[in-house]
Amino acid sequence: MKILVTGGAGFIGSHLVDALVEDAEEVLIVDDLSSGKKEFINPKAKFFEGDIRSADTQSAIKEFKPEAVFHLAAQKSVRESIRKPAYDAEINIIGLLKLLETCVDLGVQKFIFASTGGAMYGDNANLPASETEPENPESPYGLAKFASEKYLQLFSRLKKSKTMILRLANVYGPRQDPFGEAGVVAIFCQRAVAGETLFVNGDGKQTRDYLFVADAVKAFLKALSLDASGVFNIGTGKELSVLDIIMNLKTQHAPDLVYEHREPMAGEMLRSVLNCEKARQELMWTARVDFAEGLTKTFQYFKNNQNL
Repeated sequence: MKILVTGGAGFIGSHLVDALVEDAEEVLIVDDLSSGKKEFINPKAKFFEGDIRSADTQSAIKEFKPEAVFHLAAQKSVRESIRKPAYDAEINIIGLLKLLETCVDLGVQKFIFASTGGAMYGDNANLPASETEPENPESPYGLAKFASEKYLQLFSRLKKSKTMILRLANVYGPRQDPFGEAGVVAIFCQRAVAGETLFVNGDGKQTRDYLFVADAVKAFLKALSLDASGVFNIGTGKELSVLDIIMNLKTQHAPDLVYEHREPMAGEMLRSVLNCEKARQELMWTARVDFAEGLTKTFQYFKNNQNL
């Protein structure tokens, strides 16, 4: 099958491409390398460097003629979306719509979208949050993802195509950027390897649902194989606090680890965890990698790549 992966040089996208190539699929990666890296690009995949909004990029996609599309390219910074909401919408909504127009022209029948679980339900959600929980995004980033979901569902009805929306928990693992605002596991692992102090916003009791990247990839592959449309939470159903992560690091890998508390971050959600029963029943998917194992693999990656 000919498959397009936007954002395929990024953290999650590059792992997905590796899995697709291993399954002998023909893959085109589209990535502007604003956050993706050339060294993550699978040499057996085709690669086009370009902005998803550009006419040249859409021409390259039309020339490739994908049968299925994984859309992972995005402006991924919640803080940046608050500072520059128009910029966030330009990439995350307009970029999606330009891609959808191309998919309509090509008659693409399967579109799989990387949405957000962590930023979709808001602080007042009943936890673990299921897909029936009212959406209440509290950032332009989350709002753009929600708007994108609605465009995709409309596209699916109008064009009678299959659209799978995966609301991802906080994905972590090898290749994650340790210098951005997101990815606390990667940030902590990189600093622990370097022997640097970790900084904790507030009391460190804020929780998230941490999903290892290999499990996220398996969910994408399950979505590709299922002849259906739908919205699915993809997570572990388990909450871990920032302090839990630090204690795991100290116990398993860095006994001399030092951390300091800073002022709380304004607007930061206190708790987030997903109910993934629908994915278990309909996608036949469940997270398999527990946090201790995933943390070990992530820590080892940063230990082996200290020049990052």
